[in-house]
Amino acid sequence: GTTVEFWLKKNSFDISKTKKEVIIDMWNNNASSSVDYGRFTLALSGTTSGEDTFIVTMQSGTFGFYEQSIGTSTVTTSSLSDWHHYALSFVSESSAIMARLYVDGTLNESKSMGSTGLNKIGGRIDAYLGALKTSPSGSSAAQYSGKLSASLDEFRFWKTRRTSKEIYNKWYRQIGGGSND
Repeated sequence: GTTVEFWLKKNSFDISKTKKEVIIDMWNNNASSSVDYGRFTLALSGTTSGEDTFIVTMQSGTFGFYEQSIGTSTVTTSSLSDWHHYALSFVSESSAIMARLYVDGTLNESKSMGSTGLNKIGGRIDAYLGALKTSPSGSSAAQYSGKLSASLDEFRFWKTRRTSKEIYNKWYRQIGGGSND
């Protein structure tokens, strides 16, 4: 499993520049045609045509999914204009990947993504916060595109699925190493 947590505030989208803004893009430097390929991308969508605000890609070789949306109608491009804590947890199951989105510690949506689980992703994994690490396979988007124009704070990446209880009990607290004291 994997969990990503962060505080986010975004005043508006300029879809004339980009329709998607990347929060994090992780890639293991293998070609998308390789069985060892691994990628995780979390982005914001600026479109309002029935598409959810958060867009997720999780791939391991030929398994996983590409640009699936998550978030109920309460998470909109306009609701991002105030500071909120977002947590997205993922766990690989045999028939899909169970994804959960939490807003300020409360479950917003839980859904199955993809039609298979994921294999382990090996090798050295590089990541960028706020832009694409490299161009996605079959996409015209270039490396470094999809730049995030927002305020992001207390970004946390967990190599495990955090439970609903863990997220609810800690969303408003610093986790170790905090420097506010």
